[in-house]
Amino acid sequence: MDLSRKKPVPRSRERKRSIRWQLLLAVNIPLAVLVSIFLGYDYARELRQRLDEKRIALNEEAKTMFPAVLQFRDDGPARVQDYIDSVCGQMQDADSPGHHIAVELDGQVFQASAHHRSSPAIVDAMREAVNSSRHVAAFGSSNLIVGHQERDGASVYVSESLENLQGSVLADMLRRLAGIAFLTIVAGVAVNRVLFRVVRKPLDRLVEMMQQIGRGNLGIEVGSFSTKELDYLARALNSMSASLAVVDRQRQSQMNRARQIQSDLCPRDVSAPGLQIASLFDPADEVGGDYFDVVQMAENTWLFCVADVTGHGVPAAMAATMIKTLVVQASQQSLSPAGKLSFINEQLLTVSPGSDFVTMVLVEIDLSTRQLSMASAGHEPIWIMSADGAIHEFFSTGTVLGIDPEATWESTTEQLRPGDRILMVTDGVSETFSPNEALFGRWRIPNVLKEYQSASVSQSVMGLKQALVDFRSGGRQTDDVTAVLIDVEAEAFLERNDIRV
Repeated sequence: MDLSRKKPVPRSRERKRSIRWQLLLAVNIPLAVLVSIFLGYDYARELRQRLDEKRIALNEEAKTMFPAVLQFRDDGPARVQDYIDSVCGQMQDADSPGHHIAVELDGQVFQASAHHRSSPAIVDAMREAVNSSRHVAAFGSSNLIVGHQERDGASVYVSESLENLQGSVLADMLRRLAGIAFLTIVAGVAVNRVLFRVVRKPLDRLVEMMQQIGRGNLGIEVGSFSTKELDYLARALNSMSASLAVVDRQRQSQMNRARQIQSDLCPRDVSAPGLQIASLFDPADEVGGDYFDVVQMAENTWLFCVADVTGHGVPAAMAATMIKTLVVQASQQSLSPAGKLSFINEQLLTVSPGSDFVTMVLVEIDLSTRQLSMASAGHEPIWIMSADGAIHEFFSTGTVLGIDPEATWESTTEQLRPGDRILMVTDGVSETFSPNEALFGRWRIPNVLKEYQSASVSQSVMGLKQALVDFRSGGRQTDDVTAVLIDVEAEAFLERNDIRV
């Protein structure tokens, strides 16, 4: 009886990054931050340097023009205007974008008209730039840098736009960035290949080893590695695998012994004249919590017991061993099947109060009177099939053992006829699951019983086992399976065929 079975709940799989990916991120993100800081600093430094160079060049141009302006001062305003137009006209926008010249002379302002940039606003911007520390001022949507020369009441302003200058510095920075990105990609590919050879492939081998250990392939080993850390891990895993193999062999030996002991608890070679008996005992683990027994109470009276302890495995098997002792003691009491259940319940609560719960069915057959008496403590139904194929189902007559010390049960009596078959099973039969989680169910059990009506009891039990195997379709057995089939012979003394599956 497996109370722990639950429908598997799918667990969400969190997408995790590989060590290789995390190492690349750990290296490249700080590197990208440092490169960004460096490029920002380099851009600012380069821009300042270009501005200083441009300001010096414009100052030199203004200084070169200044003597000629003073010389043409006496020739009149027209001569000054012609001179600055001539100088400005020689400048091309490709080399000197936004080039403009303005002269303040004797309170009069002259501006070059060669490129049609003259306006009071640009003169104001030039004056503002001269008064700033960097000789830069905003004009329209761009900035101007201005060179200046002033003496003897005359001022010469020479300006250019910074738009191309800033674009040139930015282009140089982007070229450097592209070079760094290319080198980073090359380095990333190289590091990736190294990580694949040094880390990824060894880790894949270690993971494969752990997966094989998880599948029960204990004692396997993995070879050495070139790195100290992974080689240390490999040796530790090899040692663990070898230790697990030793422990598993010891456990398997102990479990084989326990299975043999539990198998020996079940009846063998019971001769019950007038009855044919076949049984199926198939634990889900090496040992289980199911138990069945056949005890001769008198010369012509036999007691059949099928019980199921909650759970399966070693704890349930130990409880089942205790149950056998209690059943043997109960069989020595002059009690009805219901009275025997009360006796077993009382003793169970004394030796194992509240920790073990047991379902049980007791069937007492008196061959001299062909009378069957039965009582069931929360167990699976009993099926009785008559020789004409009619099937009668008898349900539990009381609660599970090991819960209530005051619990009582009722006995049911039936008159047996030649050819009757009595089937007792544990819930491992009805609760066999298919791959799509469907139950075999109780309703299929009498169908199997009827299908093998003309076969021997051993063939019928084998047919029930095969039906369960087919229903599982290769799936795992989740609970202990036990069945006992009794055939009431038409003649008094026929050889009993007791088949253990």
